[in-house]
Amino acid sequence: MMLIALFLAQVAFASNVNPTPFPVFLKEGFSSVLEFDEAPIQIVLGDSTQFQVERLNRSVAIKALTPYATTNMFVYFKAKETRLFILTASEDALPTYYKRFSSTAIPAPKLKAPTPPSRYDRSAKITGVTFDKKRDFLTIDLELSANAGGKLSPNWDLVRLKHKDRFLTPKKLWSERQEVQRDSRIKARLIFVKPNVSENFKDVSVIVPIKGSASGFTLNLGSVRR
Repeated sequence: MMLIALFLAQVAFASNVNPTPFPVFLKEGFSSVLEFDEAPIQIVLGDSTQFQVERLNRSVAIKALTPYATTNMFVYFKAKETRLFILTASEDALPTYYKRFSSTAIPAPKLKAPTPPSRYDRSAKITGVTFDKKRDFLTIDLELSANAGGKLSPNWDLVRLKHKDRFLTPKKLWSERQEVQRDSRIKARLIFVKPNVSENFKDVSVIVPIKGSASGFTLNLGSVRR
């Protein structure tokens, strides 16, 4: 019996060795709250000098203590699986103010239902452009959507600003999530330094490659109303 119990304990531990990381974006002066179905029993923070964490019953409140920082955070539960979070603080971030994590129930066997219509199209669009001529910064806000047919996996490392024959890598880049899950939408922001483009953005576009796809998205800045 002792050998069986030891084996089961090892299997349970192995199942939690590599929890899927979840990104949390923070901004100094703002709190972010993560709520769970079960109260956490322990929190392990990679760098406690850059972030402040407080347990509130079934929630965890997080504050950034510096304008720019990143670390990881493990949240342990008595019955639920361990969760891993990647905390990123930035002055340009759109903070994750509140996120609830619910357990995924195992559905009862049933006949396969028809795929419901998608709320979103598989698309990408520019939602905002700010050209700071004084500091020579170009900020571009994006929205990427995936339909019910499958998720989108942008290749963020290869995102570029194209101006005629020039390609410029963003100085800063952040997104709500690394991937766009099916039938959902995420926001992203790109910041380019000294783009050397005209105010009317003639011949200027943003290229967003998609993993597993020969053609990604090419978004023309000149057609965006400002």
